[in-house]
Amino acid sequence: MRLRRLSLAAAGLAFACSLASPALAEDVTYRNERFGTSATFPAELFPDQLPAPTNGDGLGWTSPEGAELFIYARPRQPGETPRTVVRDRGSVDDVTYDRSGRRWVVVSGYRDGRIFYERYIFRGDLVHSVSIRYPESLRDTYDPLVGPVTMTLRGPSGS
Repeated sequence: MRLRRLSLAAAGLAFACSLASPALAEDVTYRNERFGTSATFPAELFPDQLPAPTNGDGLGWTSPEGAELFIYARPRQPGETPRTVVRDRGSVDDVTYDRSGRRWVVVSGYRDGRIFYERYIFRGDLVHSVSIRYPESLRDTYDPLVGPVTMTLRGPSGS
């Protein structure tokens, strides 16, 4: 009898906690059919899908407040490496953060008064990317999710 009371109490506590916890936002995983690029993001923060480009290289989404998310792939340029991505971005943007490995790079900073955070992964002759851009006034909302979203970026290992 005592074990049953404990089980009922535990079930009641779990139910009460579920009522007190906020509902989790629905995540969307986009996968590009042309290149196999994929990434996952919270749908409620990027509710509006942009028109698809005619070349089929990826998709973009926006928020009513002006945040943007782009998931795409593109051909790798001759001689392009993670370090050249940082160099090239630094020539046109105010880069405040960069990290790279042999086959990936993350670069972040400011462009036109907006924050950008981008991750690129190099797979063969393709570069897969996820890019998040948002006004500085939205920093508290978007800063915490740039890492988790960009770390979901995937590209086929055989590409």
